[in-house]
Amino acid sequence: MTAPLCPETLRTSPQLASLDLLANSLETAIVSLCAAHPSIERKPAEITLPIDRLADRIVTRATLTLEAVDRYRHLLHQLELLYAQSLDDDVDF
Repeated sequence: MTAPLCPETLRTSPQLASLDLLANSLETAIVSLCAAHPSIERKPAEITLPIDRLADRIVTRATLTLEAVDRYRHLLHQLELLYAQSLDDDVDF
């Protein structure tokens, strides 16, 4: 779970707003598909209906996308820390 977005964060990283919406939508889709297709929570070999296999594939890809969004957020945070540190290092009064 990520922290709620605040105006200051959005001023410096406005892309986080759309990524937040994407992540929430993906999480909702995953839960909805699992509820509608309970067989996808079994082993892949036990999923027999084509629509269930497709739902399973969507859940897998949505999960991978969520992981990519989390990695992006993490890297963005690391860059912000490096930038802040470089500003602190430049001041030699």
